[in-house]
Amino acid sequence: MATKKVLDILRSITFNGKDIVSGGLLGSLSVEGNRAEIVLLIPEGQEGSVEELKGSIREALKKEGFWAEITHRVKRKDRPFVNVGAVVSLKRRIPGVKSVIAVGSGKGGVGKSTVAVNLASALKRLGYRVGLFDADVYGPSVSVLLSLEGEKVFVSPQKKFIPVEKFGIKVMTFGVLVKEDTPILWRGAMLHKAYEDLLMNSEWGDLDFLVVDLPPGTGDSHISIAQSYSLDAAVVVTTPQVVAVADVLRAIKGFNKLEVKVVGIVENMAYFPCPETGKRYHIFGRGGAERLSEITGIPVIARIPIDEYISASGDAGVPVVEAHPDSPSAKAFLDLAKRLSDGA
Repeated sequence: MATKKVLDILRSITFNGKDIVSGGLLGSLSVEGNRAEIVLLIPEGQEGSVEELKGSIREALKKEGFWAEITHRVKRKDRPFVNVGAVVSLKRRIPGVKSVIAVGSGKGGVGKSTVAVNLASALKRLGYRVGLFDADVYGPSVSVLLSLEGEKVFVSPQKKFIPVEKFGIKVMTFGVLVKEDTPILWRGAMLHKAYEDLLMNSEWGDLDFLVVDLPPGTGDSHISIAQSYSLDAAVVVTTPQVVAVADVLRAIKGFNKLEVKVVGIVENMAYFPCPETGKRYHIFGRGGAERLSEITGIPVIARIPIDEYISASGDAGVPVVEAHPDSPSAKAFLDLAKRLSDGA
């Protein structure tokens, strides 16, 4: 109700003859209690009017009991815009990156970050130039999975962030920017600004692939990234249990609403291959990924087994693809990378 009320107030404010919602000036909106975080998209050449507009918005919201934090970005004439629901968003290419692959899931605990890290490592082993962006502000796992403790992010003379490089992969994660025991209480505009800084103002160089490890679920982080940056493909990670279908289905629908193409389902912890006999044991059940594929029409493009190498590699901070490339799990990740690099 609070969000609807704020939207109604914003529709009463005009700019160049149109209200700021239908006129495409509202980039993002987050409302919690009586606090509204707003990002405006100001047309190029009209920046001189932005402070007056912000003042009008603050005053209108204040009369209704809301406090507003307002930031803005400039809409360049040579960049496309895409309608997502009631909000207009700008989709831009990340400088130097040919293809962006998002890795998401409907819930935590499915090994999504393990998949993202090893997908990046597998793409690198196939000869591609690869980057990895950990978009999870609240629980970044990439710094642990790649043993980045003690690493620092530096700033170039051109005031660009220089990603950490590990195992030939260029990495940016909040895990090396913020102390491990420091809570991060960001939403809305603050998240948007953080992603803007790290994705657009990092020296990625020339990359064939940037793998983006999204947080679990479908929250502010997904909306901020998917509305603002061109994601070429997404994969969703699930486990074999049929009970996981509902959670992952929500994630897929979220990607669809944000106009991000989901090209495949990755079933993690799919089975345990016995080292002595090679027999597969489905210790977490089976059928979930197939059921999800039947419902959505999206193919299952990888089944990642549990073996003795993958958990040990994760604890050691080394991708299993790097540490044990001939293991069953590593081979599954390499097959996944080949499918995605060939266009899934």
